[in-house]
Amino acid sequence: MDLLKHPDVTISEFKKGDYIIRQGEKVEFLYLLVSGTCHRSIITEKGDEIIFAIRKPSENFIQSLLGVLILYSNGISVSNFIADTKCRCYRIPKQTFLDYVQDKTNLLNQIIGLAVHESRELASSFQARQEGKVSKRFCELLLNNTQQKQGKLVVSKDYSNLTKISKFLGIHRVTVAKIVKVLKEKGVIIKDENGIVILDEDKLLSFARAEKVIEY
Repeated sequence: MDLLKHPDVTISEFKKGDYIIRQGEKVEFLYLLVSGTCHRSIITEKGDEIIFAIRKPSENFIQSLLGVLILYSNGISVSNFIADTKCRCYRIPKQTFLDYVQDKTNLLNQIIGLAVHESRELASSFQARQEGKVSKRFCELLLNNTQQKQGKLVVSKDYSNLTKISKFLGIHRVTVAKIVKVLKEKGVIIKDENGIVILDEDKLLSFARAEKVIEY
């Protein structure tokens, strides 16, 4: 890609736990993630961390960019991007990026798509907490992050950690553990060395659609 050959674009590396972009920071650079895993989160006024997304390198250029939507607001990041593993990124000056994409309709449409997706995810998460439907949201989270592995339907390890799930949903870890316990008892999921394994996808889907209610 021509953009990555620009003389002002450089390589940055981050260790696990490093902040790639900080909440409240004025963003002067975007970061194209080429290796490693990070997450996007906010710290609430109470000091709680709420996770919004796990980010990994993608063949989709826009999906791999960290901080791109900030450029189209006031330029101040409302989120933290924190390295979960060692991360390697291209550091792209914001004006260099804006100059590059201004006549590229396809990339601009992808940015709009990303904004709509994140807006919907935020609205769904907020609604679930307001209406007391976090178990529904939990089931959606599992279903949206599955992969076939050795003939099993396995939830990505990024979404199998109960502490991390609690931060995604904005609820206490104990509540997540209670929901998991009920789903295990109903034969919907199990946990093994791969993480969470879905045994009954149809039943999990019925909980995600609120056709059935999880009593915990």
